[in-house]
Amino acid sequence: MFMVVLGLVAAGTALFVMDRRSTPPLPGEAAGPSGRPDFYMEGAVVDQYRPDGTLEYRLTSDDIRHFSEQALTRLQRPALTLYRPGGRPWDARAREGDLRRPPRGAPEEELELRDDVVLEQDRGDGGFLRLTTSRLKIYPGRQYAESDRDVMIDSHVGRTTATGLEGDLQLGLLTFHSSGNEPVHTVLQPQQFK
Repeated sequence: MFMVVLGLVAAGTALFVMDRRSTPPLPGEAAGPSGRPDFYMEGAVVDQYRPDGTLEYRLTSDDIRHFSEQALTRLQRPALTLYRPGGRPWDARAREGDLRRPPRGAPEEELELRDDVVLEQDRGDGGFLRLTTSRLKIYPGRQYAESDRDVMIDSHVGRTTATGLEGDLQLGLLTFHSSGNEPVHTVLQPQQFK
């Protein structure tokens, strides 16, 4: 993903790259040694493909600010569609997020979504799953998600609340977490028993 973002920025430098010498620092920008991003894009759409040429995911964001030194990309109003081979896609969105590449160039990317996070999947035939939380980490390459924050999961069969979760999005398996005083709580819709 980092290389895709870097390639898009390099291809469109005349339109998207901020001139470090003539552009004042962005208000409230905390990341980056000088508070200014190395690259800035508005209305960004980034597609990541698998080696076989199929679409792995599409990431859109109102604006992207990339800080090369930290291998960090800040996102405003990010939306991710994670495509599953042979299955229905997952859609995630939030107010803001960070895309990180691990230290030492490890290949796995981490997308951390924050504030009003929604992860949902239309399962067809009236079935759906909608997860809401304040923070969620997604690893697109493994199609894996996790949160250590309170989560609420609504579906066509009921509602579950938990203090966190781990999810294999490829298989559609979610493992819910509880704490000593906050158990996992599920309420099923009455029509499930007819």
